[in-house]
Amino acid sequence: MPAEKKPSAARIRALDWHRGLAVLVMIECHCLVLLNPSHDNEPLRLFLNSINGLVAPSFIFAAGFALSMVSCRAASDPVGRRERAIKTLLRICEVLVVANILKVQMWPVFSKPSWWLRVDVLSCIAYSLFILWACVFSLGNRPRTIAAVMAGLSVLIFALAPWTETLRGLGPLQHFINNSTESPFPVLPWAGYAFLGASIGALMSIPGRGPALLLRALAAMFAVGLLIAYSGAMERLYRWNPWITVNAGERIWKVAAIALTLRGAELFGTSRGWSMKNPVTWVLELYGTSSLSAFYFHATLLFGFTAPLVLGGYISFHPVGEFHAKVGWGMYWLLTLLIVAGTGVCCRLWDFVDVRLPWKAAKKKPEAAPKAA
Repeated sequence: MPAEKKPSAARIRALDWHRGLAVLVMIECHCLVLLNPSHDNEPLRLFLNSINGLVAPSFIFAAGFALSMVSCRAASDPVGRRERAIKTLLRICEVLVVANILKVQMWPVFSKPSWWLRVDVLSCIAYSLFILWACVFSLGNRPRTIAAVMAGLSVLIFALAPWTETLRGLGPLQHFINNSTESPFPVLPWAGYAFLGASIGALMSIPGRGPALLLRALAAMFAVGLLIAYSGAMERLYRWNPWITVNAGERIWKVAAIALTLRGAELFGTSRGWSMKNPVTWVLELYGTSSLSAFYFHATLLFGFTAPLVLGGYISFHPVGEFHAKVGWGMYWLLTLLIVAGTGVCCRLWDFVDVRLPWKAAKKKPEAAPKAA
């Protein structure tokens, strides 16, 4: 491609803010295990429940968006595309490894081996991204085609999901189809958010038109979500199952609204010549660019772990275990802030190690040969 038509490699800070906001709300959501059940029906708790349902779709949407965008940007260069494909695949494997480490820490996977198959949110992201990776890289340097195919697949997933909720007797596949096996985030329907994000991410990579297409696509996503949630059309199609209205339509338009708001803030600040560097964006970018490590560290700080030692015995780490289901609102917010701060510190420490891992260390470019005199 001519240089002037190559996709821009500029980072979309609004995407980092979106992920960072999702991390903070996720920590608040998971910290609700500390709250005494006597507060379950209070207005504040009900309000938090109304926003906590946006965490998982935001994470999955952002993961699909980022994979598609960076893959399409690298597609114009065969060498860069191959390197990007390998790097992306390793990143997806890293997500799956962290998901399985958390399963060992939090679930009885050794006494109940079937629990290895249970799909949590990290496992769902990894499985969804494996499928996306194959689709996006097989379609090559055709962002419009990728956007259309991904949008079509997301519609198909959301349309089929209500019909699959009654399926039983599928063996190991059951964990990926619905939550009858207690998989909290089965690939159907949650992968639909990843494909939806991938469709919009591909549009963002189109040279020159990406930013405008991004806003239009998010606006369309917002409108379609509202249509699904409030038009009544889905209730007529799925009279026996309101899943598509409440769990898909409402979350789709709300995730789109958040993305539009953050992207609008980024564009407004950029147009005014602002650096957009302040304590709020610093915090959001800290957690947004370290979302995987933030997921692991906050879960470890909140839920702890018990691990067997080689020579016998166990080592336990449960820093707030004694507070589970026992505290009031004041203590809840204090412990939540402490876990947020502890997670941030751990992420910073891990970032120092992460970039120095052998398979991630930056390769030195060969020095140019000296010119002949």
